[in-house]
Amino acid sequence: MIKRAEHNRIKLSKISCSVIGSIFDLAKRHFPNTIRIETTNACNAKCVICPHRKMQRPISYMGDDLFNRIIDECAEYSCSNVHLHNFGEPLLDKNLSKRIRYAKKKGIKRVIIFSNGSLLTAQRANELMDAGLDEIKISFDGATKQEFEDIRFPLKFDTVVTNIKELVRVRNLNKFPLKISVACHSTSDKDETMRSLENCVDEFCFGKVHNWADSEGPRSAGIQIPLRSTIRKPCSRVWRTFTMLSNGDVALCCLDYEGKVVLGNVSTASIFEIWNSKSYNQLRLFHKTAQQDQITICKNCSKSFW
Repeated sequence: MIKRAEHNRIKLSKISCSVIGSIFDLAKRHFPNTIRIETTNACNAKCVICPHRKMQRPISYMGDDLFNRIIDECAEYSCSNVHLHNFGEPLLDKNLSKRIRYAKKKGIKRVIIFSNGSLLTAQRANELMDAGLDEIKISFDGATKQEFEDIRFPLKFDTVVTNIKELVRVRNLNKFPLKISVACHSTSDKDETMRSLENCVDEFCFGKVHNWADSEGPRSAGIQIPLRSTIRKPCSRVWRTFTMLSNGDVALCCLDYEGKVVLGNVSTASIFEIWNSKSYNQLRLFHKTAQQDQITICKNCSKSFW
């Protein structure tokens, strides 16, 4: 009975990965749809749902020359989505507004950042919007002040709520075309989470808590990752997004916080070359053939199962 169940699991995994992977192959472009640039991997929070506190990579900031070269190539290939964040708090980058302005000057259609909101003063908000920022997503977990501060230590609930409301006020006053979203992955009550910013932001996005590739995830903090299926699925990230770390290394995806699977470095090769390389295509083939266990960080990643 056990052998039959395992046989069925493998069979369904192969079908799932083959069908969806083939669709991803057809949709794949010669240049990534979404570029994620980690201008810094520094962060001022120690959130219990994030392994940043365990990260061994040195804290660093991307240099202007490398950043500009990346943006120039994105503009050359008409990449429409550039995210200026990855595994850090982008507002710790003092040059962030200048980088946004450069990207918009080069014709990048959508420039986006993901922030914890703690450093988003009215002055900083105005600088970002004046530079041309198109969208900001703010992480906001927990249904109450206590729950928020337990999860997103040592950030302060009142400070973040005030900053978000001030961001909205400045945007509306100056009629900036900025989209403001709040993203939540852990809360005991979705309605209560939204009530804190009711009739304020443009959108609430609720996701599921996940592990971080090969790490144990937030279980040790008492937050349980939802039970997942044992059926494999291909991860769209390897067909859709391109993630650069602050030192120029190209990581497999945004969940590879240590940069364990490095596919190249944009200091020595172009985005186009790396994206279409033999090693990148081999990773896609592993996902398409339900062989994710051949990739260290994909083997137990909760994003690799239904």
